[in-house]
Amino acid sequence: MKQQTVSEKIEKFFAQGAPKFYKQGETIVFAGEEPPGVMFLVDGIVEQYDITSEGNKLAVNMFRQGAFFPMSWAITKSPNVYFYAAFKDVTVRTVDVGVAVQFLHDNSDVLFDLLRRVYVGADAIQSRLVFAASGVASERLIFELITEAYRFGQISDDSHAIINVKQVNLAERSGLARETVGRELHKLACDELITVTRQGIILSLDKLKTRLGLSV
Repeated sequence: MKQQTVSEKIEKFFAQGAPKFYKQGETIVFAGEEPPGVMFLVDGIVEQYDITSEGNKLAVNMFRQGAFFPMSWAITKSPNVYFYAAFKDVTVRTVDVGVAVQFLHDNSDVLFDLLRRVYVGADAIQSRLVFAASGVASERLIFELITEAYRFGQISDDSHAIINVKQVNLAERSGLARETVGRELHKLACDELITVTRQGIILSLDKLKTRLGLSV
């Protein structure tokens, strides 16, 4: 009998939950609200974000197809303090939180895969904090561009990628003003690190990484 992959095991488990559709921009869970359970992202992208005291939106995380959330709330039983919204049209399946946590207890391979994802996300958050502390707008923006490329972009070869993201979204993720993002994108284009086209932003990944002092 063929052994199930982790992805297949996760999909089979969450198949017990009824599918629910959300349109782009629709809020799935509000901050301060008890989530209905653990949600599996069948299709689309979900954005996790917060609203600052000044009323600005600050993106915290993005979930792609195959992810399940919110696991911090599910495992630690801490109050949910974030908004979750459909960044694009999404379909989710929801399972009772207790059943989902027991599923992790019973399947170490799934738990390890979740832990791996958490560490990848934590590394990204730590890097974002480092660049945010530097106060250099260009570095903060370049980091977000590279992150966008590897998470949601199309890698054309070893040194180039194309991403389709709005300036307002880059501003929300980097914590920069939209006007600042526009100016910095213009500078990067003048330095031939990016090319803005109708299809999206073409990134020269090697050059961007070198600008940040990252290994190519």
